[in-house]
Amino acid sequence: MIPSQKSKTVTAILPNYNYAKHVLRRVKEVLSQTYPVSEIIILDDASTDNSVEAIKKAVIEIKKFNPKINVKVKVNKENSGNVFSQWQQGIKLATSDYIWICELDDSAKKDFLREVMRPFENRNVVISYCNSKSINKNGKPVIKDDLRKFKDVLRRGRGLGGYVVDGIDEIDKNLAVYNSIPNVSAVVFKNQARLVDILNTAKKFKLCGDWYFYIEVCKLGKIAYSSRILNFHRIHKRSVTSSTDYQKRFEETKAIHRYVNKSLNLSNKTKERIVKIEKMLTKNWEIEEE
Repeated sequence: MIPSQKSKTVTAILPNYNYAKHVLRRVKEVLSQTYPVSEIIILDDASTDNSVEAIKKAVIEIKKFNPKINVKVKVNKENSGNVFSQWQQGIKLATSDYIWICELDDSAKKDFLREVMRPFENRNVVISYCNSKSINKNGKPVIKDDLRKFKDVLRRGRGLGGYVVDGIDEIDKNLAVYNSIPNVSAVVFKNQARLVDILNTAKKFKLCGDWYFYIEVCKLGKIAYSSRILNFHRIHKRSVTSSTDYQKRFEETKAIHRYVNKSLNLSNKTKERIVKIEKMLTKNWEIEEE
């Protein structure tokens, strides 16, 4: 018998680096979810602000709210230099059935978890996510479109409504070409031992490790998507991309394209789309190719 939705436990992993002002707000958002979390893991990657103090205050609030919630805090003495190392550290500590990585500066509506957890009634679903909006430091939208439309650079249109599909099919239709999942804070995935190994490779990517991670998780089962905008990804002025970043992102994009093309039997149409998007990025990002 398939277990009820309520019986599925969720760990919220909150990786932090210099986001002291967001810690308590984000923790309160996690606690206010209509689908409750059973475990909260807060990771600090050697912040230079007063994050550690903010985390201590947040832990007190968590215990006041619900003493039964399992709380773990891990503070690095030295910065890891890679966000995916923090993901891996959190996953190693997680004990729940499902994992939600909540980036500290992002935001979520109260029914985010309830909506995204629903597809896991199907035991074959290993990853589920919803649509997102980009917001500025004041919480105001920075682009007109939602992130799913914005990232649909080839205007395929898939994903304007919700769906549950085989992960390999989703890779061929979307993820083999570009990272169609807007933001990790919008994602919940099944806790499996394989995730740690996947992140060993993801850490080799500076900018596209999340994309590689989604591809590998999709190979393990089905993926679910909700078109409801329940997640908000915060954009900071300091995150303006430089030409060096574009060059590095393009190199990593090509590396993932080569890897997926080699590891899976992609359709000819998808291979054509890969060529098309690389040409598009070369032009848009003013890439200097050898």
